[in-house]
Amino acid sequence: METSREPKDPNRRAEAADLTRRKFVAVAGAAVAAVAAVGTGAGTAGAATGSTAEPADKAKPPASSPGNHRAKAPKGKWLAGDTHVHDDHSSDGSGPRQTSHQTLPGNLPVGDQIAQGEKAGLDFMPLTDHRTYDQVWDPQWKSSKLLLLPGEEANGSPHAIVLGNVDVIVDGSNPPGSAAFRHVQQSVWDAHAQGAVWSQAHPDDGEYTPAAGPNDNASVQGADLVEVLNVASDPDAEVDYAENRWNAGFRFGVAAASDCHFRELWDIDAPGMPTTHVFAAQRSVLGILDGFRSGRTTVAQNTAGPFLTIEADADGDGVFEAIGGDEVVVTDRKLPKKAMLRVKVRDGKGTTVHVYGAPGRSAGPIATFRPQRANEAYELPLVLKGTDHGWFRVEARSPGSAAGSEADPNLPDQLRGATSPIFVSVGAPAAPRPEIALPAADTTGDRAGLVMGDQGTFTGFSDVAVVGDITHIVAEMHEDHASKVVYRRLDSKGRITKSITLSGRSATARFPRVVAASADVWVVWQDEQGKEQPHRPVILLAHSTDGGSSFTSPQKISKSKGRAINPALALIDGKHPLVAWSDNGEGAFDVYAQILGVDKAAVNISAAGKATSPGVPTDARSPRYPASLFPVIAVHDDKRAVVSWQDDRYDPDPLWTGHTPPAGQPASGGTDPDNWQILASVRKAPGHSWSNPVQVSKVGDRSDRHPGLTVDEHGTFVAIWESGALQSSGSNLQLRSARSTDGGSTWTAFEQVALNADAMSQRPRLGVDPDGTIRAVWYDSRSTDWRWKVFTATLDSDKGWSGASQVSHQGNNTWPALHRGVVVFTSDRGATRTQRDQTQQIFRVKLV
Repeated sequence: METSREPKDPNRRAEAADLTRRKFVAVAGAAVAAVAAVGTGAGTAGAATGSTAEPADKAKPPASSPGNHRAKAPKGKWLAGDTHVHDDHSSDGSGPRQTSHQTLPGNLPVGDQIAQGEKAGLDFMPLTDHRTYDQVWDPQWKSSKLLLLPGEEANGSPHAIVLGNVDVIVDGSNPPGSAAFRHVQQSVWDAHAQGAVWSQAHPDDGEYTPAAGPNDNASVQGADLVEVLNVASDPDAEVDYAENRWNAGFRFGVAAASDCHFRELWDIDAPGMPTTHVFAAQRSVLGILDGFRSGRTTVAQNTAGPFLTIEADADGDGVFEAIGGDEVVVTDRKLPKKAMLRVKVRDGKGTTVHVYGAPGRSAGPIATFRPQRANEAYELPLVLKGTDHGWFRVEARSPGSAAGSEADPNLPDQLRGATSPIFVSVGAPAAPRPEIALPAADTTGDRAGLVMGDQGTFTGFSDVAVVGDITHIVAEMHEDHASKVVYRRLDSKGRITKSITLSGRSATARFPRVVAASADVWVVWQDEQGKEQPHRPVILLAHSTDGGSSFTSPQKISKSKGRAINPALALIDGKHPLVAWSDNGEGAFDVYAQILGVDKAAVNISAAGKATSPGVPTDARSPRYPASLFPVIAVHDDKRAVVSWQDDRYDPDPLWTGHTPPAGQPASGGTDPDNWQILASVRKAPGHSWSNPVQVSKVGDRSDRHPGLTVDEHGTFVAIWESGALQSSGSNLQLRSARSTDGGSTWTAFEQVALNADAMSQRPRLGVDPDGTIRAVWYDSRSTDWRWKVFTATLDSDKGWSGASQVSHQGNNTWPALHRGVVVFTSDRGATRTQRDQTQQIFRVKLV
């Protein structure tokens, strides 16, 4: 892309009536004359051709620029994909299933839908099945031709697309008397705590109707994207909703959605029909997610176009430094006379291109063009006028078939493409003005101190190990569109060391765990080592012998050709790391374990008793690949080890929501989750073999997931997990626990942990305090300010679990980890806005 001004085409000009009625308003995406950049991030600003942007020229910046710093055009490349696609992991994910009320076999397997996305030439695609993550555990979830994004279509009502999450976002119920959208708002915060993107799906069926306008759900703050071109809905109503929210100060980008369920309709509704284009700094999962977070998107009816972009040169220096999605704060409304807006159209012949400024379509377009060639560019003067919080966008329309199945077929021009707006604010960035405000955030102090992460960036999934007065902390940090594993140490006086990046130059390192003994520190994590097509992460381990001052180069632990994920770590005899992880190299995800320095190779400890089957070609839902996931480890006396995990082998049709009934019987389950249970395997000592899996949670009517595990000084093993009803949404997770006094071979019936029926409790971890007390930590939703908070409870061997005690107060606080009474957790308390601020940092608090 050329960043300097392109020569104007004398044959291309805005219609005179439009330009005389209202002058155009400008917004920039980086520091410009009298402009302060807000929330644009490092990013991408390619041309309508999709080429990578060239560096800005080196002309002298204007004297009025803040810090005399001249803004540059963002760099990157447009990538084409879809954000909303189904398969038979949705109970209604295929034609036969949907038309038979889920009684017939399915005909849309994961592999076929991915192949269709590959055939369309997409760069990226998720499979967003209803209220499940099971599609990501499917052996067919792989591609060497496009980037697969993890994700789901979350929530009961309204629906949301979550991209980049690490497991299903469970939609709970509201406490009595709460605003209707409380549970939806909490799902936004839950997704962001995982570094995921949250998008409103078909908002004309959940947030808005043309007759009634926005409902309570429209007050949700923090959405990253909103669908404006879902072909299963009414795109014009969706655009109306988006404009309504932009006018109320909400800031998000646009998305398109094929919402494809039916292979029978691939000719007109396949993945990429319509297409979401994202301007990404890197061709990677994180690069794409960062592009979504910045709202740098444009949508088209298909990959062939029309492809629209909007750019702004707000300081008139010839460099277009802002693109659609960017948000900028200016000091006043007067911009240089040479400030310009540029609209580019590719493959738009036969369409009419409209440029809109706030308040949008209700005021009519401020410019209209009719492209005659394959690639055209138009420039408009930029004048900031009439509002302190404005926005400007482009859309293309043409006669013909309806833009969506619920669109008005009588409209003379149907929506064919649209850009995200460029946003502008005077003095300060826009703040949402919802119909229903969020409750005031809790400002109570909680003694937690910041230990890792910067404002405006994501740092999460932390772990902690305490040795004497030394605290070792690891976390996943996102920086410059890369995910890396970082280590820090606190000494006995609370002084913290500089961060050490353990994952080197890798941009795909995730989910670290740490253990320590004396001066030895081990850290394990999963890493795709920069290669995401196909996804094949491996397990790596680094070792320090000087208390964390330096580490060895990472050692590869896993050996399969599948996906090795979610490692766990413990120590045997104080010097041999025991590593466990999930791996689908043999088809189904199984748990593997290896004592380094003792075992010659990893051992599959979950396969015994598990039945797998490739199924039959006539039913996409017939394969059986039960998954063993999210292992945790506890070791007693430096010898006896127990590994626990979640497993759906006891479900009638594992990894398939709902159930296909026998002939003549009614369907059941809808999109209800599987009967996940908590299992465990025991190794009595190094040199001994692992036992066959034993049941820990032992219930057939619940979905038990995400275990935690520890052992006390007497050898009693304690497990904890989150437990949910076999209900797709509207039911809160609770915590349950069980004990084993025979080394993990048998387990007691479950007991509740700090139950609150009105709260969602999730992601528990266990540890042992210095005095031997067993302690649990988790995050849940019981606080009056709605935000997620970290809670704790302790176990008395005679009296059972104590009530819940709140650990954290300010902001959302999630994903706690625990060791010897020290808790680390992820928090957004450093964020300065309720939207477009991805701040997640690691905080530490000492409980005892």
